[in-house]
Amino acid sequence: MTLVQISFGLGEHKAAARALLQREWPLADLPSPVNEPRIWTMICTGSNALAGLAVVANGFRARAASADGPRPYHPLLEYLVVDQELRGEGWGRQLGRRVLEDASKGANDVRIEVERTRPDAVRFWTRYMHCTLLPDTEQTDPKIYYLRWSSAGN
Repeated sequence: MTLVQISFGLGEHKAAARALLQREWPLADLPSPVNEPRIWTMICTGSNALAGLAVVANGFRARAASADGPRPYHPLLEYLVVDQELRGEGWGRQLGRRVLEDASKGANDVRIEVERTRPDAVRFWTRYMHCTLLPDTEQTDPKIYYLRWSSAGN
C-alpha cells in the first residue's frame, strides 16, 4: 500500500499539479489568484510524486462591508483529483476529509462543484463525505451540481 502525505500549498509541485489536472479535465487549470485559491497536495511518500490535488476558491457570494475591506470567505471546492493509478485505496476520502475540515475553518459550510456528467463524483461526495445536494432553487448552472458540506453535520 502506498503512503501519502497531505500538505497545504503547492510547494514545488506546480507543474505536476497542472499536468494532473490536464489528465483529468483537459480544460482545467490552476485557478487565478483573484479567487483567493487554497491548494492542498497529496504526495506519495518515498517518491515525492504528486498523488492528488484539491483546490478551494473563495466563492464569495456577498459584498464586503466596505470596498476597502476583505471579502467574506465562502469556500468553494472546485477540484479534488486523485491520480488514476492510486484510486480505490481511500486516498480521495482522506484528501477530501482533510480539505473539507481545513476549508471550513472560518465558514459555516463548504460548497462543492460537480459536473452533471459525473454521477460517480456526486455519489462520492454524498456517500463518503456526507455532503448534501443543494435544492433545485440553488442549482443555478445547468452544467454543474452544487453540494454542501457542513462541519456541524459531520
